Amino acid sequence: MTATPPSVAVVLDPGDDVVHTHTALAAHHPPSGRITLHPGPGTSSETGLAHDLLAALGKAPLLPGRFPAGRQPAWEAATAWIAALSVTRLTVLRAHRLTARRTMRLLQLRVFTGIHLTLVCHRPHLPAALHTALERADYAITADFQAARRHYYGTTAPVAQPADEPARPAGGSLRPHWSAWSPTTAPLPVPARVRRRRSSSGTARHLRPSPGRQPGKPPGVCPR
Repeated sequence: MTATPPSVAVVLDPGDDVVHTHTALAAHHPPSGRITLHPGPGTSSETGLAHDLLAALGKAPLLPGRFPAGRQPAWEAATAWIAALSVTRLTVLRAHRLTARRTMRLLQLRVFTGIHLTLVCHRPHLPAALHTALERADYAITADFQAARRHYYGTTAPVAQPADEPARPAGGSLRPHWSAWSPTTAPLPVPARVRRRRSSSGTARHLRPSPGRQPGKPPGVCPR
């Protein structure tokens, strides 16, 4: 347990701007001591949040062994891994959806590990649950993107890139994430003329060209 844990940074993102999410995810790099936690939707349990944190650390969220009901030591495991991996910075996205008890768990983690905790609230104001949990904590609020960027990266924040150039991970690549998908990264379909199918005998054969079209001729060109 640290004597004086760092002040909590609360980032307000009133417009739910995608640049905050992408920049925070790009800062995720455990070897550099930075973790970005994107809590999974559909759960409000404290253990579920600990499982998300273990997954962000690259560790198995479900611990082996038998434990009393509701007493799986997931938070103890997350605390131990943060200390073992020398993680110094934790950014939590969608913090406005956290319950007061889940926020308290994160604040306790900050006290035990001395980690720099950044809560990203994608709302113009703090929700009641988050405000209640932070009443006894030392925290500072910012709505400035560059200040938020420094919280995500710490002292190793990269130089801001031009607006038309997407943010890139610092020191490593991102793990696959739903928000990183785009049509340009999806696999291209295979043209029909090169597809293969299997006949009833089990041998592969090419599809025949459609009637009125010669092999090698582009679509729309009639044979002469």
